[in-house]
Amino acid sequence: MRIDNSMNLNAMVATQAQVTQNAQTIADMSNVVADPQNQEVTQDLIDAITSQIPNTIAYSANANAIQTQNETSSMLLNIKA
Repeated sequence: MRIDNSMNLNAMVATQAQVTQNAQTIADMSNVVADPQNQEVTQDLIDAITSQIPNTIAYSANANAIQTQNETSSMLLNIKA
């Protein structure tokens, strides 16, 4: 049985790239208006913020999958030894 973490790591890297892109989008939108008190919430800002929620969940799920795979691998090695 071969446990491969590369898929989960690739998914985490992809999720991190999406979060970074969303953060950049939010930062760009906040720089459009000079006075923060005069900024109004646009649908683009709401979409950018809410789109990060699934990314956070996916990142956490992938981290848990890697942890589970590591524990399973450790248990198999202990059983074999």
